[in-house]
Amino acid sequence: MKKTIISLLLFCFATFIMAQSKLSPYTRHFINEKEQIKMDKTFSSKFKVKKIDEIDYVKAYIYLKAQTDPYFLESYGVRVNTCIDSLITAQIPVSKIETISSLNNIKYVQISTPIYQKMNKARTETLVDNVQSGKDLTTPFLGKDVVIGIVDNGFEYGHINFYNTDGTQLRVKRVWNQNKNGKAPSGFTYGTEYKTTDEILAAKYDVTDETHATHVTGIAAGADHTKSYYGVAGEADIVLVSYDLNDNTTDQVSLSDAMKYIYDYAESVRKPCVINMSLGSHIGPHDGTSTFDQVADNLQGPGKLFAGAAGNEGCDPMHLSKTFTSSDNTLKTFIDFLDNSDRYSMLDIWGEPGETFQITIDRYNISKNKSEYSETVNISGNGSKTISLKNGISGYVEIYYEVNANNNKPNAFIVSEVNSMNSGYAIGITITATSGTVHIWADDYYSQLTGNGLSGWSDGDSKYTVGEIGGTGKNVISVGAYATRTGSYAREEGMIAEFSSLGPTADGRVKPDITAPGNQIISSYSSAQSYDSGICDNTIVNGKKYYYGYMSGTSMATPFITGVLATWLQANPTLSPNNVRNIFKKTARQDNYTGTISENGDNTWGFGKIDAWNGIKECIKMTAGIYEEKNNIPDVAIYTSENGICHLLFGKTDNQTTISVYNTNGQLLKSTRLNSITIGQEEILNLSGFVPGIYIIHIKGNNLQKSQKIIR
Repeated sequence: MKKTIISLLLFCFATFIMAQSKLSPYTRHFINEKEQIKMDKTFSSKFKVKKIDEIDYVKAYIYLKAQTDPYFLESYGVRVNTCIDSLITAQIPVSKIETISSLNNIKYVQISTPIYQKMNKARTETLVDNVQSGKDLTTPFLGKDVVIGIVDNGFEYGHINFYNTDGTQLRVKRVWNQNKNGKAPSGFTYGTEYKTTDEILAAKYDVTDETHATHVTGIAAGADHTKSYYGVAGEADIVLVSYDLNDNTTDQVSLSDAMKYIYDYAESVRKPCVINMSLGSHIGPHDGTSTFDQVADNLQGPGKLFAGAAGNEGCDPMHLSKTFTSSDNTLKTFIDFLDNSDRYSMLDIWGEPGETFQITIDRYNISKNKSEYSETVNISGNGSKTISLKNGISGYVEIYYEVNANNNKPNAFIVSEVNSMNSGYAIGITITATSGTVHIWADDYYSQLTGNGLSGWSDGDSKYTVGEIGGTGKNVISVGAYATRTGSYAREEGMIAEFSSLGPTADGRVKPDITAPGNQIISSYSSAQSYDSGICDNTIVNGKKYYYGYMSGTSMATPFITGVLATWLQANPTLSPNNVRNIFKKTARQDNYTGTISENGDNTWGFGKIDAWNGIKECIKMTAGIYEEKNNIPDVAIYTSENGICHLLFGKTDNQTTISVYNTNGQLLKSTRLNSITIGQEEILNLSGFVPGIYIIHIKGNNLQKSQKIIR
């Protein structure tokens, strides 16, 4: 009897530990508080406990294991709200929190925490605030005389965030709505262009059922200081291109046109430009050789940058790859339809140049673990095949294949459409080859990849999930996301967001290039979406109400980088994609979350977390002629900022260097001695206490000497 009791106690203790490990720190705090004190009005207010039908509920994020139906939780009294992949928002009965966390299908439970952290938090975390204030810089940098282009959908053209700081002048200079018939831009044959402020304001919105573009633009270039949700480059000019996200047939062409349009405008006004695309796809080779990537790479160059979202598939089983040998020649998986009412799927499969592979389509009886019908297609040359699936699966599979002209890789594009499927059946995909590497990408919108728990069949993984459009181009600055506030897809501040897509590219390049805040970022919302549940605040300017709300994704991290790059272009208008990556390599932050990142970068973090402030210092060094990439490096460059800070940038090593400050009468006012100087070292003289006037800085060492007049 005693052994039984001990065993039960051990079991209960183990269950308790397991449950506790799946509860967030704040949730454990909540439970402890609940057990220690009476659930009075103060407690309920503090933790947002709400009584519904005489039951106390608290809002929470619940992380589910893959392929879990969230509605099974309703039997435990959980009220399911929003479902985002394997994450749901819900209201949980207070008395059931620990019970729910102990369930096998639950990965993590985090009750709702107070919302304090907004764009101001992200700005501080990334040192953007220092850039905007001009701390120890020549001037504040807010993207003045730089063009930010946004290609997206869901614009409120006249949102107060898109005016200048005092709300008197709209900074949107051009709009091209590709989906509205009218007067097309010069050089193009479709869409409508708005060129004046009156035209832009009269148009109001591109669509009335979306706000993504308004949110993205606010992060990159918002300037509304009536709230703390303003963006990074609040003095930049803005050019907007509205792309119809429902137009899946001409998307890449439209995006290429959009890039050309924006760069052409920037060139016409002789300003540098950075384009933001928070869009993506997984149809393509993922190696930088797609037509879009090649066009995008060619359009970019000095003063022309492009920031793209790495993607939101970092926890999705939508990829598989295998390097085949004669003895290990098979890769098997099943299509996992994400919508059982509309079973549609696209798979894109790529091999290596000079190699071939075979694809076998199975009508597979999962319950019996056997194939009931199969057809095999040899992926060599160009061709197509339609396979009709019967007796358990009503539908078809179409395979289109070719040797791609851009990269000489064998490519098979598979479309599956199923009207009905009996329980226990699935469509199997088997790839066989004796050599070479093959990659499979599911579209991740309609379908993913699963092994259905069967031996020899593979679940999809989330490797190589940086997407086409924003993740694979050789010149594109690809952006991943981390959290500056907890919530969906991030349990702790500073950790990578679970959704952030992972590299490398199919040709082995490290992606993403950099990470930025992208979890629950608050920015402008379109007034046409004023009913949206994400709205958390509003402001009234001149009698009109404007909205703000929160979103998460690499779609939010990317405009953050876009805004940072706009400030860098203000400091160095000829900045190139290669310059940008070198600055990332030199200045990106590493911490306990990133771990130590090699000089070649990391396929989760890129070169690390963006450091806008130290990055812009490198841009200033480049314009001053002191940068490690330059061959002709002066002994020292001297420049001053408006706040009385004098910067000394050294281009030679030295020792026993003396820095002296004189007035015009030759009187020594200040002297500093440095025992050692390295190339690229920056020293700061604080002259803020000096009266305005002209001063002489004299620098003398064993290897360098310079005298220069400055104005304080």
